[in-house]
Amino acid sequence: MKTTINSKILSTTNLENQVEGYCNIYKVLENEIEEVYMEFVFIKGYYNNFTQPNKNLYDVLITMGGKAELIVENKTYKLERSFIAKIPYNIGYNIEVARGNTFSFLLIRKEIDKKDIEEIKNMLDKHSSPYVRAFSDCTPYTEDIKSSKTLNRMILPEGLVPRFCVGTVETTGPDEVAAHEHPMLEQLFLGLPNCNCTVFANNDFITLTENMIIHIPLGSLHSVKVDDGSVLSYVWLDFFKTLEGQEYMSDQHQINDE
Repeated sequence: MKTTINSKILSTTNLENQVEGYCNIYKVLENEIEEVYMEFVFIKGYYNNFTQPNKNLYDVLITMGGKAELIVENKTYKLERSFIAKIPYNIGYNIEVARGNTFSFLLIRKEIDKKDIEEIKNMLDKHSSPYVRAFSDCTPYTEDIKSSKTLNRMILPEGLVPRFCVGTVETTGPDEVAAHEHPMLEQLFLGLPNCNCTVFANNDFITLTENMIIHIPLGSLHSVKVDDGSVLSYVWLDFFKTLEGQEYMSDQHQINDE
């Protein structure tokens, strides 16, 4: 079984000094997870880019800095740091950055299969419009493997993109996310501002910090610990092998609808 925790720092060092209209794109953890393609994008305005629709891919953006506008079918959505944006299935979109502004984000492109397409057809209302939310506006949840002082939010609930869910975890040390495993899904962590915690997977471990993305080895027994005076703050991204595997979400996460 693979135990190495692969990682990548998503850095904007020296990019802010680039000329207006600059765009930098590079692949993130390429070939790490089957059916998943990721790019880190940094833009310095003025910049306007249109992404063509693709019936084989589903696009989700996690914003990491700056300001921009997302334009989908003539509707405009404001984007700032710590937002998630799900693009409607098979619809093109613009990212526009105003002069003098910068904007950076992680683009996740999820490949879909025949069963996913059937699921989309059966639930068109969930797949025909954008889903744009600030992390802070998303629904909290609780989970048995986390302490009562942990703040968890479901930022991309199940069903909005086939076999893909996203959430956040925040707490202060001393605290931990207890050891657990989930062989039905691949998982990534993305460090949020001030994050400084230790992620363990089988016999390996790594310090997760701001703007670092890591891959939890599939099927590994993993946990997270944060020391006194430090912060645990990250986005988790779950990629399920099957639609049936998504039942894990409702089995393990208790949603607070209040």
